[in-house]
Amino acid sequence: MSTRAIDRYAYAHDASHYLLIPNEVIKAEDTDHVERKLREAFASGVPITFRSGGTSLSGQAVTDSLMIDTRAHFKKIEVLDNGARVRVQPGATVREVNTRLARFGYKLGPDPASEAACTIGGVIANNSSGMVCGTEFNTYKTLESVVLVFANGARINTADKDADNQLKSKLPELYEMMVRLRDRIHSQPHVVEEIKRQFSIKNTMGYGVNAFLDFTSPIDIITHLIIGSEGTLAFVAEATFRTVPIKPHVATSLLVFDSLQQATFSLSQLVESGLAAIELLDSTSLKVAQLDPKAPSELQDIQVKSHSALLVEFQELNQETLKARIDGAQELLRKTYCVKPSTIS
Repeated sequence: MSTRAIDRYAYAHDASHYLLIPNEVIKAEDTDHVERKLREAFASGVPITFRSGGTSLSGQAVTDSLMIDTRAHFKKIEVLDNGARVRVQPGATVREVNTRLARFGYKLGPDPASEAACTIGGVIANNSSGMVCGTEFNTYKTLESVVLVFANGARINTADKDADNQLKSKLPELYEMMVRLRDRIHSQPHVVEEIKRQFSIKNTMGYGVNAFLDFTSPIDIITHLIIGSEGTLAFVAEATFRTVPIKPHVATSLLVFDSLQQATFSLSQLVESGLAAIELLDSTSLKVAQLDPKAPSELQDIQVKSHSALLVEFQELNQETLKARIDGAQELLRKTYCVKPSTIS
């Protein structure tokens, strides 16, 4: 534990614009250490904020109370089932995990842009996703189990067969709350439909309340509510993910349109073509991109006014499948509102 000004000020900011100076900073050594500190803080009513990579832009990793740094010592990575699964502690970065998995031909489903610095703890706390994982391979869909330490110090491994009974025994009020909320939601059809609608699209904001529809047992519900909870429900001491195969064969194209409206009109057709990623660039983004000497000719030859563009990408396991995907998409691209015919390569 440190109360030195130099340590407190070093943790006073993250990647956001917020500035909060913690009263104390603790570099947690292991899960037992975290458990003890949680029990002490719970008994005395002291707020705790966990910090790992600190790459979020929203200020989740700063506090004016007690800061617990989980990056320094929580770095264990264990590859399981020849890469099909991986068990990770919250201080390991996404890049470190993917580097270990690469030799087996797998990677994590979430692919945040800050993968070099962001850690698994933050990935879970913020339901990180990325350009490619969409709603199918995000944290919510690929997390298999976690070791949780709750505010009162209770520890539960959700992979245990009796994990639900452990939750009922150690945290009876939380258990009953999950049951009441689950039953209340299911008793209101309009609420059920609204949750389905909200989470049918990419949604990483706040608690994943779709867990009340996707799962029945309280332990499964709380496990998936923790994804996106920004550290407010429990400390994730360890997480096991189902991984996804690496698709090494890639083809990309920049599709330029006269307007934002025309670009969005083409989206549904493009999604149906099986694209792995689609990124929208507005006119300001295009003007900035034109300053890059490596900008493609489709962009350099256009006098950008109200133009927009879609950066699209196919990913496949082998070259033959990729070629078939490209061939099938070329005709579709000619039918869109592109300023000029575009080639995927």
